[in-house]
Amino acid sequence: MKIKNITASTMPEALSRIKSELGDDAVILSSETIAGQLHLTVALDETTDFDFAEDESIKEIDTKAYFDETSLREALEYHGVLDLVQYHILSSCREVNRQYNRADDLFVMQKALQKNFRFKSLFSEMTPVKIFMGTPGSGKSTAIAKIATQAKLKGIKTTIISTDNTRAGANKQLEAFADILAVDFSFYKEARELFRHIKNHGEEYGCILIDTPGINPFVKAELDKVYPFVDSLKCDKVLTFDAGRNVYEAVEAAEIFAELGATSILPTRLDLTRRIGSILSIADCCNMAISGASVSASIAKGLAELDSASLAKLVLS
Repeated sequence: MKIKNITASTMPEALSRIKSELGDDAVILSSETIAGQLHLTVALDETTDFDFAEDESIKEIDTKAYFDETSLREALEYHGVLDLVQYHILSSCREVNRQYNRADDLFVMQKALQKNFRFKSLFSEMTPVKIFMGTPGSGKSTAIAKIATQAKLKGIKTTIISTDNTRAGANKQLEAFADILAVDFSFYKEARELFRHIKNHGEEYGCILIDTPGINPFVKAELDKVYPFVDSLKCDKVLTFDAGRNVYEAVEAAEIFAELGATSILPTRLDLTRRIGSILSIADCCNMAISGASVSASIAKGLAELDSASLAKLVLS
């Protein structure tokens, strides 16, 4: 195995050097930023070895694994997965191939995604309180209605809470959903009021779904609308986003929401997109768990759990 240390100012510069100096099969073993510079340790499996032929002359032996990752690489590129995330996934694919001696793409991709990503159920009994954040139009309110519907079908006592005093009609929409489902609904303008309500009544419910205003994460004044609410509660903090959004913009926005406390993602409109690079890139770059996805306009059946098997099928389909 050949190991090389590479220093660069930016990740694109580092990836370009890795490709030119070691080729596409190189694997990033570690990376850290020191004094504004990226320091990466990169490895490349040697593809040849040497032995003695019968006449005692040296002969070259091909030791490269039979596993061909070309189709997996092409699939990730098709979905627009960021280069660094591709390196992580393909590195795990090689490990899976060596560990299980399996080369079929679906099996290898499933195991690789299982190694690289976390999947978390929206109905975890350990964390009944869930607060949702995202940009305007990201599908928060509809996702909350879908989750409340599934909770109702599971027999989980649920309440919907809105903190959105920005968008006209937002509360009426959620209240209408709550009336149809026969679940409690309330609105709190101040974070301290919400905190007191959860403290005094939280144990009454198995699922507490909290909506926040849709915000532009690149504007500080917008972030200040949400921060007091997410900071006042110990709960699941879920980021909703359009699965078809530009990958680079989606990751930049998600990084800011991660600073707000978001620890998991719920992609929406998955049925309307064919490329899921934003899901994989956000989950990897922001270290967020994947908590299901909105897969259709149906309120009753529009939410699906995601795991490594279903995600692998989406990548390779």
